[in-house]
Amino acid sequence: MQLFTWGTNSHGQLGQGFESELLSVPTAAHIPEELQQSIAYNCQIAGGGNHSIVTSNGRVWAAGLDNSGQICSTEKKSASVFSEIHALAGCNVTSVACGWDFTLFLASNGNLYGCGSNTFHQLGITNKVVNGLINLHSLDHEPFVQVSAGLRHAAAVTNTGCLQIWGIEKYVKQLTDVSGVVKASCGQRHIVALTTKNKLLAWGGNNHGQCGQNSTTTKHIKEPLSIEWDESNGRIENVVSGWTHSLVLTDRQQVYSWGRNTYGQLGRASYDNSFLPKRIPELEGITLIAAGSEHSMALDKFGQLWTWGWNEHGSLGNGNTENQFRPVNISHYFPGRIQSIGTGAGHSFAIVE
Repeated sequence: MQLFTWGTNSHGQLGQGFESELLSVPTAAHIPEELQQSIAYNCQIAGGGNHSIVTSNGRVWAAGLDNSGQICSTEKKSASVFSEIHALAGCNVTSVACGWDFTLFLASNGNLYGCGSNTFHQLGITNKVVNGLINLHSLDHEPFVQVSAGLRHAAAVTNTGCLQIWGIEKYVKQLTDVSGVVKASCGQRHIVALTTKNKLLAWGGNNHGQCGQNSTTTKHIKEPLSIEWDESNGRIENVVSGWTHSLVLTDRQQVYSWGRNTYGQLGRASYDNSFLPKRIPELEGITLIAAGSEHSMALDKFGQLWTWGWNEHGSLGNGNTENQFRPVNISHYFPGRIQSIGTGAGHSFAIVE
């Protein structure tokens, strides 16, 4: 297995061993031997504003900017190669979520750990300065099963379907009456939640329709509102959010998008934003989806990778820096079948056989 990275690399977040303005084509990253040996097992990749995290077989590696402690190094400086976060040794981390300058780690026992900036209390404590890892607790001391990080806020779901939120409350406040949540996905200033009843709820900033409501009449949603969803489209399997757009993957392996489309992140031919989920017709047989700040990716059942949206820093991996309003197949850049994908704000990842 190999880890391929591309996009912005100004702080070494691609793990290539150097810093650069961008890499416009997928390139194999330099990873430690121990990560090379375990990368095929329970691996997840996530990126923040200028950092990247890989978790594999319970262990965690990081690269990129560490000015706020977001990669939990001892030196608090940029790292251009992936190095293990030894503070998490023995925690058996199963998933990770990256905000702009903070990171959350979910362990197999339901414990949630965080590091990095806490300027907006996104790590759940009152102190703005955080040294090393902290433990984030649920209100009812229930184990967490899923976590997401936005620009300045975070959300986590407990094993009973309750949702807990940390961070800036000007846009997204803590709620006590949301239950039955399967997954939460944080955007720049909003949250989308998927419930057990196959409903999508959203609240927060809605200036581009990212909460699924008409943005010409409502630019901020204070309480969760349902996003219109036609049940004939199928059951929603996953939801992911960029800064101001969202994608859902259905059990029919189709992809729907809504929100901002200034850079083509909705996968449609026009610049128009949309507050209603609409299907991206080119995408069929999709098994995985991912959303960066303003770009999107989808992996199909044949191991082919499709990218679209903002491409100023080469985050689409198609060899140029032009925005793409329709999905582009970039599978020819990889030497084998793609197994997993991930995104940062302006960078992307793929694990390849």
